[in-house]
Amino acid sequence: MFWNHLSRSSVAQVRVALQQMELVQQGRTWLQEGEPPTAVLQETEDLLQTAADNRSKAAWKLVAAEAHLRVGDAVEAIQSASQAMVLFEQLKLGEEQMAASAALIDALVLKQDGAAAADAAESAAAACREADDVAGEAAMLLRKSEALLAAMQDPYTAAEAAISACLLFRRAGDARGDASALEAAARAHLLYDPEQAIKAAKEALAIASAAGDISALPRIERSMIAAKAQVATAQQAEQAKALSCRGQAAPAYKWPKVLQLRAPAAPDVFAMQERPRAEGGSQLAVRGASAGPVGAAKIDTKPAVAFTRKPFKWNPGYHKTDEAWYRQELTYLPPSGE
Repeated sequence: MFWNHLSRSSVAQVRVALQQMELVQQGRTWLQEGEPPTAVLQETEDLLQTAADNRSKAAWKLVAAEAHLRVGDAVEAIQSASQAMVLFEQLKLGEEQMAASAALIDALVLKQDGAAAADAAESAAAACREADDVAGEAAMLLRKSEALLAAMQDPYTAAEAAISACLLFRRAGDARGDASALEAAARAHLLYDPEQAIKAAKEALAIASAAGDISALPRIERSMIAAKAQVATAQQAEQAKALSCRGQAAPAYKWPKVLQLRAPAAPDVFAMQERPRAEGGSQLAVRGASAGPVGAAKIDTKPAVAFTRKPFKWNPGYHKTDEAWYRQELTYLPPSGE
C-alpha cells in the first residue's frame, strides 16, 4: 500500500537505502555484541574487496570508521568516514550521510581537533536544516557543543548550541536527546554560571529518569556534583576575600544557635553588657521590687542593656607592611658568623 503512492524510482531508492542501513546495522551489531574491533576491521576489508557497487562500499567504509573509533585510531577513522560521507553524498542517501558525518565528528574530537569537529557539525546541521530534518539537526548541534567542550573552546557558543539542540529535541519528541542536550548545557555553564548549570542538570536528571535512560544518569550526576563544587569554591573564595579585605585574622562573631523551645529562650550573657551612663556610674534600667516607686522625673528612658557592637574602622588601602615579605623590608637577621 505504501509502495503504491511512490514512483518506481522512489521505491528503488527507498529499497536501496534500507539495504544500506541493514549493512550498517549488521556491522554495528558485531561491535555491540562484543566482537573485537580488529576482527570487524578484517571482516570489512574482505567485504570491501568483494563489494560490487559504491553503495556497499560506502556502508562498509562507515562500519570500518566506527571500528577504528573503537580501536582509538583517529587518522584511519577520519579517512574511512570521509570516504563514506562522499560516497553517500553522491548516492543522495541523507540518513547514511548524517551517520558518516557523526563518525567523522567523533574522529576529529578523538584527534583533539575541536575547531574542525565544530565546523563539520555546523555544516551537517545546516544540511539537515535544509532537508527539514529536525532530529538530525538537533543531533549535529549537540555534537557541535560536545566538540567545543572537549576542545575547551568558547563555552558560550557551546551552551548556545546545546540549548538549540534541546529545543529541537523537544520538537522532535526525543526525551533522551533532550536530557543529553541539557547535560551538555550544564557542562558549558560550569565555569561562568554554575547556578544555571545546577538548574540544567536537575532538569536533565528529571527528564532522563522519566524516560528510563539509566545510562545517562551517572553522567548527569557527575555534572551536577561538579557544578555544586564550583559554587562552594566560589563562596569560599568570596568569604576569604572579604576576610582579607577587612584585615581580620578570624571570622566575625557568629550568634549562638538556640534550639526551638516551648518557653522563652535563656538570655545569652555574652551578647549583653552594661552600658555606662554618660553622667557617671552604671545602673540597670530594671529596678528591683524593694526599690520602691519612682517619680516621673527619675524614670530612665535610656535602656542600659544593649547588644555588643564591634568597633568598625576603615583600614587604609595601603600599609607599610603590605608585601613586605616580597620586598624583604622586614627585620633582617644576618647569619651568625662562624
